[in-house]
Amino acid sequence: MKRLLIHAILGLAAPLLSQPAAANELLDRYVAEALDANPALQARSAAATASAETAAAARAQRLPGLALNARYTRADGGRTIDFPAGDLLNGVYATLNQFLVERGEEPVFPQIENQSIRLLREEEQETRLSLTAPLYAPALWANADAQTALHGARLAEREAYARVLVREVKRAYYGAIQAEAAERILDASIDLLAEDVRVSQALIEAGKATRDRELRAEAERLEVQQRRDEAAVLARQARRRLNILRDRDADAPLALPEPSALPRPDATIAAAASRPELRQLDRAIDAADAGRRAAGAASRPTLALAADYGIQGERYRTGAEDDFGTVSLVLNWSLFDFGQRRATTRAAAAEAAQLRAERRELNHQLELARWTAAAQLDTARRAVDAADARLAAAEEVFRIAERKRAAASLAQIEFLDAQRALTEARLNVAIARCTALDRAAELELANAGYPLPATLVAGTPE
Repeated sequence: MKRLLIHAILGLAAPLLSQPAAANELLDRYVAEALDANPALQARSAAATASAETAAAARAQRLPGLALNARYTRADGGRTIDFPAGDLLNGVYATLNQFLVERGEEPVFPQIENQSIRLLREEEQETRLSLTAPLYAPALWANADAQTALHGARLAEREAYARVLVREVKRAYYGAIQAEAAERILDASIDLLAEDVRVSQALIEAGKATRDRELRAEAERLEVQQRRDEAAVLARQARRRLNILRDRDADAPLALPEPSALPRPDATIAAAASRPELRQLDRAIDAADAGRRAAGAASRPTLALAADYGIQGERYRTGAEDDFGTVSLVLNWSLFDFGQRRATTRAAAAEAAQLRAERRELNHQLELARWTAAAQLDTARRAVDAADARLAAAEEVFRIAERKRAAASLAQIEFLDAQRALTEARLNVAIARCTALDRAAELELANAGYPLPATLVAGTPE
């Protein structure tokens, strides 16, 4: 019995030789893997890339554009215009010829036929370069600002998810450590209780105890076995969750330290200038304001420059008779639309007001979350100290109970109570340590304090 107890205690104390730095490095590696491979984060990165291209396209609409247009046509049939040239001129030409004959001269005026002119030429080409440039188009400017702001919102959304992902990885990491520690502690407790069952059986055979002693010991062992099975399920669930967040096979092996190897969480965690969720709403407000400006700009005129230069004719050739060029100023002004622009402007203004109200509400919620996380971390740190002191006391009580039982001066129920108290104290230490670090991760999220890679921080060039 003493050997079993010594091995169990040494097995739980051995991780004290581990360094907290190693546990931190392991966690940082898992977080980095999740930030690099998590599918949901990759989807948000793709959405941010798409929004960047959309914003670039909107800005490009404000710049001049040059296009090459070419057309070659062969026509057969089609409408014609009949021109009665013969009917109009032949009579005149005949009179003139008669006059010349009377004077002894040769007739020189021909007889012509009526003409049928085709509207479509049998063969035709037109090739030109077209330059267009907006000179005054406030709606285009406002739309470009809106798309740029929406891109900023996408970047902030991606950063916010990345920070939540870090939080979830840490939660799964500490949860797996806690569940596996509970599994090992309960395994050690099962070994101790199995030994107690064996001792009870020996006492019964020697006629020094009744069968109820063995039944009580077996019932206690089965209860701990049930708790151990539940802890094993929770440990596997936490492992699978951590692997899925890293985009690994759900049952891929993981290296996890002991709770005693975990560092003590800092009392305070530095806060970032602002949460990405607030920046996301700020950019959405900017986009709504730009949309309102674009709606208002619809009541103003637009002015554009259009210039063409090219060649046209029946053949591809250049020259004074084939080249052509045009330059135009194009004005467009919608004078009346039955209140459509006014309604659109008011709707955009209402959307911006809604977003501003949501931002104020979100700011209050984030402030409350930050205060709550700090208070919970402070409580959890004190719980670690209390759990360590409780474990030291429970181990001393169990050592005394073991000596009394060896001297046959301790009732079985008192020994079982001491053993149960030791098991609960060990479990409480693992829970307290992991809970404190989990609370620290929550405060880190509330403060947006985790140092993300530069490419995931909103506003950083990609």
